Parts: sequence; structure tokens; C-alpha cells
Amino acid sequence: GKFEAGTPAICEAIGLGVACDYLDAIGMDALERFEHELGAYMYEELVKHIEGITIYGPNPRDEPRAALAAFNVEGLHATDVSMILDQYGIAVRSGHHCTQPLHHHLGINASARASLYIYNTKEEVDEFVQKLKETINFFR
Repeated sequence: GKFEAGTPAICEAIGLGVACDYLDAIGMDALERFEHELGAYMYEELVKHIEGITIYGPNPRDEPRAALAAFNVEGLHATDVSMILDQYGIAVRSGHHCTQPLHHHLGINASARASLYIYNTKEEVDEFVQKLKETINFFR
């Protein structure tokens, strides 16, 4: 309305402008290429090194996918996997990820999700895969 109380979100607007400038300097096409390449790398490394993993979504060889992997490891609950990875300093989410209908459709009660962005590296993906192996070994 015309007479709203309080101070407008000036800091947030300035921050948004700086974030837009940052992304513009990188280039959205370059960002998209980077995310697809790093996401495909994570997918391939998980499939190659993690026995019993199910990764939800398309194979990046078949079609582009976001730089994330929603997954389950056979015989383990996603929340348990997430909790141990957290102790290694690896941040993943577990649960429904606001997609309860999809989880119901897939016949699963939860999944873990690792997400990547412009600030992540292949070395960090390698560390994630190694710590996921150690997590699985902890439970087996």
C-alpha cells in the first residue's frame, strides 16, 4: 500500500543487484555448461564407485540434468546417510525435498540429495564420493 510501515528491503535489493552482476560477469551460458559438466561428472563417479546406488532422474548422456543427484543406497535410509556425511563435513539433504508426490510415485519414503553450483569443484565431488563410500562401510 501507499503508507506501509517499516524500511524497504534496501540491503536485499542491493545484494540481488550484486548477485546479478556476478552471474552476468560469469555468463549464464558458461554457468549452465559448467553445471552440466560437473553434474555429469558427479553422476558418473557415483555410478562408477558406489555399489547399490540408485540415482533418480535422467542419465546425463541421454539429456541434460541439473547439477544434483537425488539418490538412495540399497539397504540404507537417506537420513542415516545424510547424518554420517554431515559428520564428515559433507552437506547433503535428506527427506522428501518438497516432492512427496514424486517420492510416493517412486515408491520410496525419502532420498538424499547432493547439489552442486559454480563454487564446487571436481575435487569436492571426489571427496563426496569417497566419504559416501566410508559412510556405507560404516553401516555394513
